Amino acid sequence: MTRFLFVIGFVVSIVTAVSAQVITPGTNDKCPGKIYSAKDLAHRARLIDFKDPARPKEASANGVTGKVMINAVLCRTGRVTDIAVVKGLPFGVTEAAVNAVRNTRFAPAELNFHSVSQAMLFEFTFSELGSSRIESVKTDGRLVEEVDIIGNRRMTRDEILDRIKTRPGEIYNADQAQRDLAALIGSGYFNSLNTRVSVEDAVRGGVRVIFAVNELPLIAGIAFQGWAGDASPILNEFARQHIDLRIGRPFDPVNLKKARKVIEDHFRSQGWINVKAEPLVEDLMGTEVKVIFIITGRSF
Repeated sequence: MTRFLFVIGFVVSIVTAVSAQVITPGTNDKCPGKIYSAKDLAHRARLIDFKDPARPKEASANGVTGKVMINAVLCRTGRVTDIAVVKGLPFGVTEAAVNAVRNTRFAPAELNFHSVSQAMLFEFTFSELGSSRIESVKTDGRLVEEVDIIGNRRMTRDEILDRIKTRPGEIYNADQAQRDLAALIGSGYFNSLNTRVSVEDAVRGGVRVIFAVNELPLIAGIAFQGWAGDASPILNEFARQHIDLRIGRPFDPVNLKKARKVIEDHFRSQGWINVKAEPLVEDLMGTEVKVIFIITGRSF
């Protein structure tokens, strides 16, 4: 069983690595062999799993905001190597960004049908609001060559493309890309903290627009442990308060706190004392979950 942990995410933009005065963090792997820039590759490396760094509490307490820039190599071995900080921030912010880069999972770049290593710059923005938009490349007047969808597991590429309007062959519009991102998140099927849009240089001088999505799993079951009564009044109250916890619907962790209060209020109204409804989430094959509420307390 897995408890869901809530963190504030930050927008990440990814561009071709740049030269700068660097600070090398601690021990760090080196990638063997030749390292290519994105413009030299037939197929660039693609991020499969990336976790946004949370701003440390000490950084929040001290009002730390700004950018962190980190050069790294997405090595053909499947590991992130040669990590070097181009620009950092104090109070643990840089370390959080470095850890996020180090733990990135990716598909290596390809050239002449072989996996190769690619240099990349990771750029983060930290603010009091949690995130802000950064364009990873100069986009003025450039055509969209590709619209790429990565990270989807259950929904097909075409199903996701149906929800957005950015298309190859059109002039890139940053506002439209953000509206597309908002449409994906607003659909209720994607995690708002880990779904993002970024832009890269494309092979023929245009841009590649990448929608990295993180699908919310579907609810496969709802159960109450420690109590075997009629759950209909509780489920009806969920619906009345617009708490979307239904079998077959996307699971949004933010609903758990509201659901817990509804359940505890229900049992108190039935005369229970010291009642608690502890939510647990059981992961079923990565694309589905079972939500279990463990009921404790005493009734008279």
